[in-house]
Amino acid sequence: MGKLSREGGRKMKWTKPIPLLVVGIFALIATIPPTTLRAASELIPLYTPPVGGTAYVLGAGIVSLTNKHLPTAHLVHEATTGTMDMVRRMMARDDAKKPSFAIFGTPDAADAYKGLGVFAGKPFTNLRGIVFVNASDMYLVVPSKSPIKSFADVKGKRIGIGGPGSTVANSALRFLEASGVAKDDFKPYYYTYRESVEGIQDGSLDGGFVGGGYPIAIYTELALRHDVRIVPIDETVLKKVVAEHPSYYGTVVKAKSYKGLEQDTLIYGFATALFTLSNVSTDYVYALLKNLFDRKADYYAIHRSARDMTAEDAMKGISVPFHPGAEKYHKEIGAMKK
Repeated sequence: MGKLSREGGRKMKWTKPIPLLVVGIFALIATIPPTTLRAASELIPLYTPPVGGTAYVLGAGIVSLTNKHLPTAHLVHEATTGTMDMVRRMMARDDAKKPSFAIFGTPDAADAYKGLGVFAGKPFTNLRGIVFVNASDMYLVVPSKSPIKSFADVKGKRIGIGGPGSTVANSALRFLEASGVAKDDFKPYYYTYRESVEGIQDGSLDGGFVGGGYPIAIYTELALRHDVRIVPIDETVLKKVVAEHPSYYGTVVKAKSYKGLEQDTLIYGFATALFTLSNVSTDYVYALLKNLFDRKADYYAIHRSARDMTAEDAMKGISVPFHPGAEKYHKEIGAMKK
């Protein structure tokens, strides 16, 4: 079972004469890759999950940091409803021979590439990996007095499972099924984290899944206002799912990590990564990735989970082929064998 460890749970006014200005401009143009100049003719989307999750924050940070230091990159941040929406948009861009980027869970990336699961019959073979972004811990949250003590107890209950087509929802259904709870055995609500939390607060839901990099802000806020707890995943179920889908991992949230958490709690999670298309130029991807690592201090200041992206873990959880631009940079820093 892949296990990440960390403390508390688991160890991004000109004054020159005109002639000199013209010379300067041409000199600058000469240093910019042609593919990057072509990219400047239109905005290039970087898709993320909706507002409320860590990936949304990190994606916005990557776009900001890239545009600040690579002004011809012309990236734009676009939030979506989830992974299926991101994959659909990337496929449309690919068909139009236009570039795009996205941040989503590696389990769904593997399924999309092979045309499995919710992506059955539509293999996305032009999907390419760039870099591991962060580890997304997943919590099944219920009121402290709830009769739900295990995933198996979800039968007949009203549960918020994440946005439609999201890695969160797909993963929740996968782990529940492995726990003996089929989709028809309970009432799934395709809610965002915020909607699930509101449902738990007002009693319209019996529980809900929330996730992100530790510490999960939305759970921290909820635990400060209400008596809630995290339902542990059964270790046997966890090992079984991880064996079949290596992009998942298990970790323990230590007691006292959150208000009201009185005991160590086993949970599951998945790796989140940055992806692109095979049609994007090597120079563009290389420049984007190098800029992120060259300015790690700025990137790390975005969110605590931004520190998950390191040279040592640059390829963690990514099973789809890497983009040539990413391969070039990973080999330079020793993350990938030459």
